[in-house]
Amino acid sequence: MKPCFFIFLALICFSCATKVHKHNNSAEKNIVLDTQEDQVDSKDKINTGAKFTDKTFEYGLEGIKAYNINVVDLNGDNFSDLVVIPSFYAQPEFYLFNSQNKRFEKTVSLFADSLKASFLLFYDLDKDGVVDVIAGVLNQETEMSREPLKFYQGVKREGRVQFIRKEVFDNAYPTTSVGLVDYDLDGDLDLFMGNWFKKYKDNLIPVSDRFYKKLGSKYQDKSGILLGELKQNSDKTMRVNATPTYSVQVCDMDQNGYPDILTTSTNRYQNKMWMNKYNYQTQKRYYQDYALSAGYAGDPEGLLNKQGSGRSFAIACTDYNNDGIMDVFLGELSHNYDGQDVDRSSLLTGRSLKFPPQFYRTEYFLDSYDPNWHQADRRAVWVDLNNDGLQDLIVDNSGYPPHSKLIVFEQQADHSFTNKSYEYGVEIINPISTVVADFNQDGKMDILTGRSQIRDENLSPRVYLFENNMDISERRSLRIFLRGKDANYHGLNATVILKVRTKKGIETRRQVVSYSYGALPAQNEEGLHFGLNASETVVSIVVKWPFLNKTENEKSLREKIYKFSLDFKEHIKLTLCESGHYLIGKRKCL
Repeated sequence: MKPCFFIFLALICFSCATKVHKHNNSAEKNIVLDTQEDQVDSKDKINTGAKFTDKTFEYGLEGIKAYNINVVDLNGDNFSDLVVIPSFYAQPEFYLFNSQNKRFEKTVSLFADSLKASFLLFYDLDKDGVVDVIAGVLNQETEMSREPLKFYQGVKREGRVQFIRKEVFDNAYPTTSVGLVDYDLDGDLDLFMGNWFKKYKDNLIPVSDRFYKKLGSKYQDKSGILLGELKQNSDKTMRVNATPTYSVQVCDMDQNGYPDILTTSTNRYQNKMWMNKYNYQTQKRYYQDYALSAGYAGDPEGLLNKQGSGRSFAIACTDYNNDGIMDVFLGELSHNYDGQDVDRSSLLTGRSLKFPPQFYRTEYFLDSYDPNWHQADRRAVWVDLNNDGLQDLIVDNSGYPPHSKLIVFEQQADHSFTNKSYEYGVEIINPISTVVADFNQDGKMDILTGRSQIRDENLSPRVYLFENNMDISERRSLRIFLRGKDANYHGLNATVILKVRTKKGIETRRQVVSYSYGALPAQNEEGLHFGLNASETVVSIVVKWPFLNKTENEKSLREKIYKFSLDFKEHIKLTLCESGHYLIGKRKCL
């Protein structure tokens, strides 16, 4: 059992108080923190003496607009490039990194045809060593015509990558997010499609989510494995279990090796937790929603009402307190006038490894006397920014300037969180599509984010690249890349468990391999980042590979243990091969 404790969120916020509320299954008292400044600052607050430095100009990114950001190595030179979409529906722009002058340089579109999109996913889906692309469109009124999801194959021609359209999905849905998931561990990445609203006779109708199974080079609709998702009412006019899905993340919540699927819903609908189950009669796997019994659907006040929960936007799963149980951050849209029945942004701390998962829910929200105040946590990223072995939390609170700003919560040794946004120098207004990467390859993770002009046309859309300049030389970091052979190439859906010898004994730190998630998913740089304190040494790494060993009489999960005796002073990159071997650096496995 996980000990029952209160998660303290010390939030130093702009002209508003911060409140923390502990929900259900806890005997602790509620705590209210009031930390106010004298006035609201309507401009970006860049602390010039901060731990992060604005290096946008130095990296050649001045004047660039980005509402969707993807960090991906397009040409295989082991340096990350950028693909950005300058509005919610536009042609992607490509920026290749020049390793000699250490700047990004714009290049022509790498798509063979003219493409407009709302989001992109760049992964090697056919295991040929070249990244491919899934392109999605939200399909709302701003688009001239409805467009289905598209698959582009990456090919190399005359030394450069080009993306060729290979498949167009059968229907155009209002797709907000896509999760790449190998649900049956056969080595191919299937596709979960999260859908939002469609308009029918001036009414907004939630659209059911969809599931596509990869069969050879094609994707086939197998949405029936989502138990109850396609259920209709008696006159067959609507899907009764449909919710307006906004975010998707694939995460092995019960740590059984089979990937589960988390979704969030807007407009007070309940969130869903699709747990990966097995039917012994049919001998096939399927997904069943356990969100209500797990306490993930919403806070307790509104669970009796299908539209009594929150306006859930952001999602990010990890094991933040290193106890072996998965936790989840949920970002919500909250208004100053909301009642207590409306969900606030929450940290769901896993309680035990029993099935289904259960959580302690800790809500936090900003409070203000300003009637125009709102909070909209649209995206979240877990990452260890100061290499202390604890994952910190970055939140895009965006869309309601001047109150909505980028927030960085630094995790403390007691697993409490403190707002360090101003101290870090990243407190910008209206952040959007924030991603993390180690751009200067110094072993410390940097932050790349966009700024939108939503609800304030005086704000100039642009990007910020914040380079991590913390003086943490006594700490080190480990960057882990997976390379699958039978499993998918990037090891997506795998769980990586780092075993570390500390002063207190052996500690385990785990992360799920997931780089693209959330709404209109941005893509973080590939590679899991683990921080290490000076006195800590790596004992071993365990990888639960997303592949099922099959013999004539037995099926077993593929788990590999990588033992080390590595001595490194600052940072090191490791490539873990599915065979059980490892390579120093980011390299190809034989």
